[in-house]
Amino acid sequence: MPGKLQVFNMVVIALQYSLVVLLYYFLYRVVKLAARDLASLAIADLTEGVVWNKGENAAGFSSPARLVVIDDRQELLPQTLYTIVDSLTIGRSQHNNVVIDNSFVSHEHACISRLKHNYMLADLNSTNGIIVNGQQLEGETALVDGDIIQIGAVTLKFER
Repeated sequence: MPGKLQVFNMVVIALQYSLVVLLYYFLYRVVKLAARDLASLAIADLTEGVVWNKGENAAGFSSPARLVVIDDRQELLPQTLYTIVDSLTIGRSQHNNVVIDNSFVSHEHACISRLKHNYMLADLNSTNGIIVNGQQLEGETALVDGDIIQIGAVTLKFER
């Protein structure tokens, strides 16, 4: 009988330690998510420090466009907001401005570039393509405020 009691006590202790480990893992995830959201708020505050009037800032230049992460269930992106100044590259390779580490994303997947007062989204001959507002992108298109861009497992919203 003492053998069964010892086994039972060891199982109970193992379950208690497992519960503590799961609790610490949960707290780690909560802190990581909070830090990511606070970092995106800090970036948003930097880009929204000036009151924009009809698409222009106080110096008369166009307000910077941005990509807002709408869906990133696999947590592939470190932030939730990306500001586009002149151009922005998206892909799996580390030299891109937006790195999406997903096998469905090409190393150099897409590029958003500013052309006068428009922002153009170009597919850089990616394997799986880009979906804009539910339609497969063929070549290049001008982006408008509110466009939904899907690249791999990530969905982004273009804002001006």
